[in-house]
Amino acid sequence: MKLTVTVITRDEAANIAAALRSVSWADEIIVVDSHSTDATASIARELATRVEVREWPGYGAQKNYAASIASHDWILSLDADERVTPELADEIRQLLQKGPAECGYRIPRVTWYLGRWIRSTDWYPDYHLRL
Repeated sequence: MKLTVTVITRDEAANIAAALRSVSWADEIIVVDSHSTDATASIARELATRVEVREWPGYGAQKNYAASIASHDWILSLDADERVTPELADEIRQLLQKGPAECGYRIPRVTWYLGRWIRSTDWYPDYHLRL
């Protein structure tokens, strides 16, 4: 099974390259930018399959738009300040190769706050439906 990665952005020039490089193994990478005033869109054009610039209709609407233009049924929704670890990339590739048993998967996130990773309290694991 093939995978599309979607990323919505606005003024994420400092983050977008690392985010997109972390998913360079995906079959398709789509960036939907909301008229950034920095180099976000031009950086994304170097690393993504497709970059669209459009007005900001709201967080959910922009995420849904990005998913609607994906070429593949399996979509990984990533934020520009997030990275897919090599271990997660391997897990996703293996899952798609054998055929997913579920319709979607929640991925645990680790939060960086005040200069440190938060791996306690109710902040971790911070599961979000992203695949």
